[in-house]
Amino acid sequence: MRVLLLEAGRDYPLTFSVPLASFRFTPPYQWRYRTTTQTGLRGRSLAFPTGKVVGGTSSINAMIYYRGPAASYDRWEQFGNTGWSYRDVLQYFRKSDEFVSRPQHIAAFSQSFVDACMETGMRRTDDFNGPQEEGVGFYAVLQRDGRRAGAATSYLDPARRRSNLQVRTSALVRKILLEGNRAAGVELLNGETAFAAGEVILSAGALHSPKTLMLSGIGPADHLKRIGIAARVDLPGVGEHLLDHLHVPVLYGSGQRSPGAHLYWPVAAIQYAIRRQGVLTSNCCESGAIVSTRPDFPMPDVQFVAHFQSPLAPNAVDLEVCLLPHSVPGTVRAVSDDPTALPEVDPKYLVDDADVACAIRGIRLAREIAQAPSLRRFPLHAEILPGKRTSSDADLAGYVRATADSGHHHAGTCKMGNDPMAVVDRFLRVHGIECLRVVDASIMPDIPGGNTCAPVLMIAEKAADLIRSGER
Repeated sequence: MRVLLLEAGRDYPLTFSVPLASFRFTPPYQWRYRTTTQTGLRGRSLAFPTGKVVGGTSSINAMIYYRGPAASYDRWEQFGNTGWSYRDVLQYFRKSDEFVSRPQHIAAFSQSFVDACMETGMRRTDDFNGPQEEGVGFYAVLQRDGRRAGAATSYLDPARRRSNLQVRTSALVRKILLEGNRAAGVELLNGETAFAAGEVILSAGALHSPKTLMLSGIGPADHLKRIGIAARVDLPGVGEHLLDHLHVPVLYGSGQRSPGAHLYWPVAAIQYAIRRQGVLTSNCCESGAIVSTRPDFPMPDVQFVAHFQSPLAPNAVDLEVCLLPHSVPGTVRAVSDDPTALPEVDPKYLVDDADVACAIRGIRLAREIAQAPSLRRFPLHAEILPGKRTSSDADLAGYVRATADSGHHHAGTCKMGNDPMAVVDRFLRVHGIECLRVVDASIMPDIPGGNTCAPVLMIAEKAADLIRSGER
């Protein structure tokens, strides 16, 4: 078997291997997507970046490795996707274990957050990916020896020496070439073509994969006609069912200077160079909590991500509230047959007031945590955001709509299933097309309650088994 890997962006730079420093070098390695103006966010348009680099978003993300609740995957099977229950996919999650480690650096704020949560009655968990999913603790990270361990370094780099693998960068795919109902290859932006003796595997993410299918004539026929593309296969679900997690900042002044402050970088650089230890191994959000804020909800509905510094205010810490429900899915649409044109992205954030209510409960819980003895001793100073004067439900609802931002956990736009809006089957084969699979976050029929990098690696591991077994 010969493999041609095509990446629209650049190769993975060495600077990205240094975890804390890597966040400062990401703009050239991103797709600069934006959402449409969001009615539920007071008419704001949000930045919606994803990785435009070998390794995709795993090369630029915060490296948190969290599988999400087991019940999330049992729901996938309940939607008709046999073989995708948590019991079935656990073996594929475990294949990533060698690239996962505990954080090497623990900031004083990170430890104080954990202690404060326990003082409010939360249970301590030693492993969010273990049998006790809910609770407070330290996040596992995709790192080895203090270096980022994304898909590029963990999976691709060891295979680059193989003679049957060719990697091409700056190679934007214009469309998938079809011969009848079979995917025969791809056409690049520069007019070159590459033909596949076996299969075409589309792994462009929850925003670019549906766009690529649409540019290839695979998608909702009415929309394709409106933008001047002849429909080859009418699949109305392509680009539908966009899901994400919203994040809401809860900021406090810090009584201690951030360990990631530039003042400490010279010493930190020496410590990292000699021992691969210290604050440069940190992702800035070392601890957090997974909680249920309402007893009638079947799974955790809020994730806290505790940041020891924030770009929103100097010398501040963030008890960030991640809203796990996304009750009304959004859409992704190609806007023309131009492959360089960014798609229209409409997440339909906070259309359902129940999601706003969930965020408010999360903010109130964050305030309770901030008042616990361990964080008061840290010490935390005054609340910066939302601010003490923002106290009523109406005030907090306005704050959520004015400040909530994407958690960059985009998923669901080529969802797996056998219903009329499904795009791929349980073997990840595109309905109505032979020799074409989608393997990325877009196939998720429901977004897991947490970070999406670990589930994407699991999907890729399972897809590899399906491809090797010749399951077509």
